[in-house]
Amino acid sequence: MKSDDPVTKETVERLCAQADLPLGPERRTKLVPMLAGLIAAANELNRKMAAAAHRSILPILRFPER
Repeated sequence: MKSDDPVTKETVERLCAQADLPLGPERRTKLVPMLAGLIAAANELNRKMAAAAHRSILPILRFPER
């Protein structure tokens, strides 16, 4: 899933299947707006923290390639 892709019911169903998370259809439907809001907030925070003004005060964390 790309960070700019909209969160849909199909997205939640795919994520639940990959995580082996057996949620009923009603709960999956309720997850769509919640997950969309969380991803939007995380993307916004990521953009803010990546700004040049923050680079000198925040450590850069890189995960090793596997």
